Amino acid sequence: MRLLLPLLLVLHATVCAAQDIYTAERLDLRPEADDFAPVLIDSGFVMTSLRTRDQAIEYTDETTGAPLADLYTVRLRNGKPGRPRLLDGTLCTPLNDGPAAFADSGSTICITRNQPRAKGLRGSRGDDHLGLFFAHKHGHAWSEVVPFAFNGPTFSCMHASFSADGQRLYFASDMPGGQGGTDLYVCLRTGEGWSTPQNLGPIVNGPSNELFPFAGLDGRIHFSSDRAGGLGRLDIYVSGPEDGAWSVPEALPAPVNSAGNDLGFTAYPDGLSGLFSSDREGGDRIFRFTRRPQLFRDCVAQQRNNYCYVFEDEGTFNTDTLPLRYEWDLGDGTRVAGLSAPHCYAAPGAYTVKLNIVDTLTKSIFFNEASYDLVVSDVEQAFIDVPDSLATGTDVAFGTAHTFLPGFTAVEQHWDLGDGTLLAGPAPRHTYAAAGTYTVRLDLLGRPDARGRFTNHCVTRTVRVIDGFTGATAFAGERISSDKPGFDYHELPADELRMTILEGEDALLSVQLFTSPERISLNDARFIPIRKHYPVIERFDPATRVYTYSVGAARTLAGIYAVYEKAKELHYLGAEVMVVHQEKLVDMAQLSGLPLEALNGSVLRISTVLFKTGQRTFDAAFGPTLDQVMAIMRQHPQVELVIEAHTDDVGTEESNLALSQGRAQSILDYFVAHGVPADRLKPIGFGENRPLADNTTANGRSRNRRVEFRLTVQNDTSPDPDLDTAHP
Repeated sequence: MRLLLPLLLVLHATVCAAQDIYTAERLDLRPEADDFAPVLIDSGFVMTSLRTRDQAIEYTDETTGAPLADLYTVRLRNGKPGRPRLLDGTLCTPLNDGPAAFADSGSTICITRNQPRAKGLRGSRGDDHLGLFFAHKHGHAWSEVVPFAFNGPTFSCMHASFSADGQRLYFASDMPGGQGGTDLYVCLRTGEGWSTPQNLGPIVNGPSNELFPFAGLDGRIHFSSDRAGGLGRLDIYVSGPEDGAWSVPEALPAPVNSAGNDLGFTAYPDGLSGLFSSDREGGDRIFRFTRRPQLFRDCVAQQRNNYCYVFEDEGTFNTDTLPLRYEWDLGDGTRVAGLSAPHCYAAPGAYTVKLNIVDTLTKSIFFNEASYDLVVSDVEQAFIDVPDSLATGTDVAFGTAHTFLPGFTAVEQHWDLGDGTLLAGPAPRHTYAAAGTYTVRLDLLGRPDARGRFTNHCVTRTVRVIDGFTGATAFAGERISSDKPGFDYHELPADELRMTILEGEDALLSVQLFTSPERISLNDARFIPIRKHYPVIERFDPATRVYTYSVGAARTLAGIYAVYEKAKELHYLGAEVMVVHQEKLVDMAQLSGLPLEALNGSVLRISTVLFKTGQRTFDAAFGPTLDQVMAIMRQHPQVELVIEAHTDDVGTEESNLALSQGRAQSILDYFVAHGVPADRLKPIGFGENRPLADNTTANGRSRNRRVEFRLTVQNDTSPDPDLDTAHP
């Protein structure tokens, strides 16, 4: 037996950061001054600047004579900076103030400033050290600053940056115990303040100086370092979480880094643009950067979508002597007679394919031998929608409608149409001016991932452009072709087909009259015509939760066909042959040792149930047996139980049916009282209708008085929180 299926090629997305392209341009801040270490906040940014204040007493650096550092705010309107304004008088002191960091929606600030004396940030004597200081905004006013608990008189703590949630504080320090030079540290926010600083370790830090950290929304940190291998003195690097550690820092490319000092990186939440500072042009200046991925990288040839299949089977039964034939129902309204069926689906979708045996006289289904849930899908790839052949001078629409990339959302679409034309958008239009063969490229871009890396899907496709008339007029001797599915057939493993009769199974065939979600009395008028010829057998299917009603039993098609024919004759129009599978009988000793998968469909038969004659309640001596069944339910929360109670034929049929239903219910009540959820239990009393033995003997009647437990394993594998484990 085999099914033939197209081979699907799965194309994986390209994830890349190394090929990102940066741009950088200097902000035109007026009046011009030395500005550095910007931090984005609200609709602008705060920067550290060496500017002359408009005040009676001017403070300058005792070595350089330059103004001391202060914090300034700059508004951005349509990307253009406004005039720098002093941040707040209470935060500006005779000391060097800055850089700054903000948390709690801007209501918490952490400032770097001199600790002991009003000395310059640059050129100060060796006994001056920098520290971190915190202030909180209440309304429009800032509180008095509070020093960082871990500032020290013999080392510096500086250049703070908060994580996006404000729960981590990164900073630079030359405190003892580091890797050498200045290192980067992190503290966690606690109820009392900040935890003891932790060095970020030798992957990030080294014998060089690491300064000016910036913690991004994506969990990565950008920082500046004068380590070897950079483009200049201080270069900007990036590192992110990777397998419980930090990744090896990577230097940003030019034009962000340069031959000068590049520092103070800050970015918007999406990481695609931001600011930094550099002295590449002589003085310290603020620069704006943008980050874009390199387009059309790692492109692959577009694959044709193929919806064509061949279904084949050898057939289990010989139908030559009966008015029966095999027929494939392909799930889209197509039916093909025989054991081989080539077929092309019109579109992707989910189709239930069935191999049926059909009655040629009534044209109805006699028996369903096998079925398969077939998912027809496009190749996982970006897809260029355009005809293979085009005419010069014709306006052509390009599209991406047949792109199939589960879990991926394209935020940008970029096109290279092969003739030097580059376009963007989901549905561009273009007219080719010259005949020729062109390679069209489509690059779909997703949003950056947690590490700031872009995901893209790029495909190529060849189109042929031939000379023709402009407009909609067809051109002589040529035919514009479109991209239709191919007609190649590929093999699907045969074990994908669900067989109604398992290989080697000694199953019985029966004629199913109909099914019902509700139970129907066997004395119902609907059964009167058929009961004159065959007894009606009632069964409950725990998988579908419906009752089935069938007649007859045989092991061959010839043996069951007469029963089927009679059912049709009596106007049971929906009747078809069903399989009655062999019961997987287990005893109590086996049950506790079976794995979960072996429990599915198993039947535990107990003939030693102790019920008083005519009573529904069982003797207490039966309790330990039920407790063993309950232990299986407790061990496997996925198991559901059908409780089937049976009687002998002593008494009327109606009274025995009611008695057995009551006994099944009493067992359910016992289980529920001991913590088993009722929705995992189904009580069914069959009365005297399902005997195992002859009721004319005492031994036969004893065998027929029984309880059977049918176990079904559901898909849910989570523990059952409602099961009371206090009971044995």
